[in-house]
Amino acid sequence: MERFPDLNKYEHIHFIGIGGVSMSSLAVILSENGKIVTGSDSAESDNTKMLAEHGISVFIGHDGANIDGADLIVYTAAIKDSNPELVRAKETGVPSIERAVLLGMLMSLYPHSAAVAGTHGKSTTTSMLSSVMLDSKLDPTILIGAHFDRINANYRVGLSEYAVYEACEYVNSFHHFYPDTAIILNIDADHLDFFKDIDDIKKSFKKFIGNVNENGTIIINGDDPNCKGLTDGCRQKVITFGFDSSNDCFAQNVRQENGFPVFDAVLYDERIQNIKLSVLGTHNILNALASICCAKNYGIENDAVISGLQKFKGADRRFQIVKTVNGAQIADDYAHHPTEIEATISAAKAAGYKKICVIFQPHTYTRTKLLSDRFISSLSKADEVILTDIFSAREINTIGASVMDITAGIKGARYISSKEDIAKFIKDSAKPNEVYILMGAGDINKTAELL
Repeated sequence: MERFPDLNKYEHIHFIGIGGVSMSSLAVILSENGKIVTGSDSAESDNTKMLAEHGISVFIGHDGANIDGADLIVYTAAIKDSNPELVRAKETGVPSIERAVLLGMLMSLYPHSAAVAGTHGKSTTTSMLSSVMLDSKLDPTILIGAHFDRINANYRVGLSEYAVYEACEYVNSFHHFYPDTAIILNIDADHLDFFKDIDDIKKSFKKFIGNVNENGTIIINGDDPNCKGLTDGCRQKVITFGFDSSNDCFAQNVRQENGFPVFDAVLYDERIQNIKLSVLGTHNILNALASICCAKNYGIENDAVISGLQKFKGADRRFQIVKTVNGAQIADDYAHHPTEIEATISAAKAAGYKKICVIFQPHTYTRTKLLSDRFISSLSKADEVILTDIFSAREINTIGASVMDITAGIKGARYISSKEDIAKFIKDSAKPNEVYILMGAGDINKTAELL
């Protein structure tokens, strides 16, 4: 298969913000296909070190001179117009494109490309589907927003016509993608620093659905009220999934074995029996059903579906056990939205821990402020809650967001500021058969290094 015909005229591609998960993988893919690749980032990281090992020059710090010699600039949505490298590119006329545009260009080269979208579960479902496709010997190209242990990376370059990748809705990034198959896992109120409200989010997903090839397929959660009606009038094939038997694909005989979900999947008139997952939580049954719909639509045999799903042990930072302290397990979990928090706590309860302690770092001021009541409701389902300072990410606190508003709303919740003090709390409190979940999309996971 010919690769990158739209990029043939570019020899030297420079990435601004190259240390990001997606940016670093795209940089390596282009480098492996003969391009000169350079990049810059604000700080050294494991990803920048990995890039150096691949022979890619990375500048730490941003400077206009960093782009010298480049004939194409790629930047992330987080890069401001005032970035000196972007300013230099505009002054010198070097073309600049967002990461999402580049990803859309690359994925359009694959006749069978599956884009996994949804407010929650994208990395998990992309990894699940990848695991199934690997067992089917389809030799897929893979791009995931988290480390996947089966490929020991977050990307894989295959040599077939099949690709699977994440499609993020933030700043309408997925509007640049034109997949053969679109998976819509769910739609929830999030990224309200960009979207006006849930209706604005639904409109964005509707536009993405319209990008799917006319002869392609839309796989959508039939149980999710915000997904209802989005595929009305679509020319593409539509497959619905969920727990309700009115869906094209649904789960039956749902049960638990050693805390892990086991179920049968019914797709039209076919039943796949005794599917065993190796990840906790009934929400992962929905992720598995979405993967099954795509796999079967691509003609993958049941044996590969069953084995691929069972081999999937979880994506990085998704209820990942990272340490044991005094007989208690320390878990790292990326949940940063109330729906995700509730799903993680529910999964921990199903695992049978004597006590579930959530140590939560809110992510972005906007999300913390606008979803405060929902955070209180979801976190209250844990046995014990510790909150720490908001991870600002891309924002400045101009709206008066405060973690103390959430702390005050949860009975018995405590606020601890420093990671050192959080680590001391865990060491002093942990007992056998308990779990302490370091939860959030920021840097709360670094607390584990202090244990």
